[in-house]
Parts: sequence; structure tokens; C-alpha cells
Amino acid sequence: GIIPQNIVLLRNTGHNRVFRTAIEIWKEQPLTGFGFKSFRLKCAEVLEKDNRKREGSAQMFACGNHPHNYYLELLCEAGIIGLFLILLFFVILLKRSFKHLKEYLKKSDTKLNILLPIIVTFIVEIWPLKSTGGFFTTWNATFLWLNVSILFSFINYNTKNN
Repeated sequence: GIIPQNIVLLRNTGHNRVFRTAIEIWKEQPLTGFGFKSFRLKCAEVLEKDNRKREGSAQMFACGNHPHNYYLELLCEAGIIGLFLILLFFVILLKRSFKHLKEYLKKSDTKLNILLPIIVTFIVEIWPLKSTGGFFTTWNATFLWLNVSILFSFINYNTKNN
């Protein structure tokens, strides 16, 4: 069939090429990845291999300091095991957050005004279908981990004091 023009345009974006590079790196060592901050090193290898192979065709891969997506970065650098552990942490944190949110909704507690925006911000930040900074080393990561720590401390504080 005919592929819509906006999909065709996405094929040649810089992010698409970096994402493709991340997937290619991940395929080499899927369970454990290559270690933190390894994307920038392995990326050069993938790019060099592609340059030798493609002989004038369009470049398929691109490099950067990180893959610009938290999940692709975790797959490359920590593998499926690391991604699973982080996702498990996020799921537990969200589950506990929603439990407290439900309690505050029942009581019409003013703490809802604090908890709800933090949860929404956290969900937006970990949304998988977006371009992000590096998971551990950029401003986005700082924002993510500050949000996680505020959410985590809020939940623990309220658990101990209820």
C-alpha cells in the first residue's frame, strides 16, 4: 500500500536515525547492554560499519551522546534486565502514588493539590513515545529524578504519618 507522506518524512529525521542506532546496538547485547554511557562509544562502531557497507545509499544511522529516548538508552546500556528493573520501580511508584491519590480523593484532602501535579508530571516525563534527554546525565534526567524523589518522599512521609 501507499505510505502516508508524514510517515515517509519521519524515516529521514535525525531522531529516527539515532533511534535506529540504539536498536542496532541493543541487538548486539540484549540482556545486559554495554554499560552506562556506552552508547556514545558503540555508536561510532555502528556508524563506521554502516559507512563501509552502504556504498552511496542514504545513511541509516546517526550518533549522539545518548539515544534521545529513555527506554532506548536503557536497552543499549542496561539491557532488558536493567530496563525491566527501572520499569518495575516506576510501576511500583505509580501504584503507590495512585493508592494515596485515591485516599485523598475520598477525603477531599488538600494534599491532593500537591500529589496530583507531581503524578501527572511523572507520567508525562516517563511517557515512552517521546524524545528525551539522557536518562542519567541531562537536564531532563535531573527533572525526572527530582520528580521521582519528591513523589517517593511524599508517599513515604504520608505512609508513616497515617
